[in-house]
Amino acid sequence: MKRHIIQNVGDNMEFRDLLKRDIPKNQIGIGTKVGDLLTINIDENPSIIITGETGTGKSVMLDEILLQLMNKHTSEELRLILIDTTGVELNYYKNTTYSLLTAINDMDKAQEVLMKVLEEIERRKGILSDNDVSSIKEFNELFDHKIPKLVVAIDDNKSLLSKPDVDKMVRNIISDLDNLDILFILSTNDVHNKFFENDNNLLSKVLISFDNPNQEESQKVNLPFTSDLLTGKFIVYRNNNYEEYQNLEFDEKIIKEIID
Repeated sequence: MKRHIIQNVGDNMEFRDLLKRDIPKNQIGIGTKVGDLLTINIDENPSIIITGETGTGKSVMLDEILLQLMNKHTSEELRLILIDTTGVELNYYKNTTYSLLTAINDMDKAQEVLMKVLEEIERRKGILSDNDVSSIKEFNELFDHKIPKLVVAIDDNKSLLSKPDVDKMVRNIISDLDNLDILFILSTNDVHNKFFENDNNLLSKVLISFDNPNQEESQKVNLPFTSDLLTGKFIVYRNNNYEEYQNLEFDEKIIKEIID
């Protein structure tokens, strides 16, 4: 598995300390292992799925990703599309200057927002074709009119993805993100097994699992059986490999500090 090691840090690294580190704009830190910090290149991995039961840490990780991006970008450089079926987790961000579209505790509007995401994907693909460039980043380097990075963040408690139309839209979005400077993040209570396709291929580029599956479920998709994921650990799956990491120490007060 490919990892980007920044430098040695303590196993219980605080999220505040992570924000002070000189990490490139296109990378986000998500956890530690034996003193090493794992970062994910979001240009190479434009889709991230986070799974786990309530209270295991998936919404905190979603916060950590959003806050890192907001800390590195202005609201002209970064726009957020937020869907939250819990009506709680993403409320912090809906009134910020980064917020473009939101659907908080509104299932019908959530589907409308996902349709707009698909329309934006087609719009950006049209820009690449019309201007003979290979990526939105290349377009921004060549032209004065800049297209912001778009982050689509969904915090779902199974109710949204249980709708077949929505599940299909999510899969279509994830399959069509390369070179468009769009990051799609889904945090869900659904078990991680749902996001493996045939031959153990991941639906998304990266799957972060806080699940504590039983051995039989894990063996169905050739995944590791882990009995202690409720102790602040998670597994990262990508490129048909997996590794276990320790969560960052997170203080919710920092959300208001960054947003304000």
